[in-house]
Amino acid sequence: MTTVAELMTADVPHLSAHCALEHASHAMDQSKTDALPLCDPDGRLLGMVTRHNISRASRSLGELADSLRAQHLMNPDPPTIGLHDTVEKAMAQMAIHQTRHLPVLNGQRVCGMLTSAQIGHQRPAVNVEELVHHVKLPAEHAPASSSSTQ
Repeated sequence: MTTVAELMTADVPHLSAHCALEHASHAMDQSKTDALPLCDPDGRLLGMVTRHNISRASRSLGELADSLRAQHLMNPDPPTIGLHDTVEKAMAQMAIHQTRHLPVLNGQRVCGMLTSAQIGHQRPAVNVEELVHHVKLPAEHAPASSSSTQ
């Protein structure tokens, strides 16, 4: 069973919430990723900013986007995965939340990032039963019954 720790990138930069978008974009270029975590000084996750968020703001706002900070574009509640969780659980999180990037947490602190590309490149053996277990939707999201009583 492959764990997140075996596939993740451990040395991703942690951005501050107040960093300029230009700095965030440069950090993504340097780390060759399309998303980075925003963290407090202790390494606790505050949110996630993506290259897509930055590009969209730049296209929409033009030069006004230069006045924005990463916190203005971040997802304040991104899905996460634990350092010792299985790849199946990570894949389920990515599918449920429609994301390709997961901050990896060791306790409360960000210790890396896992991407769908990393999973795809490594092609770990996947336990389908475990994957299905993690993808089960809560009852409120389950399809309505086709039979009705009158």
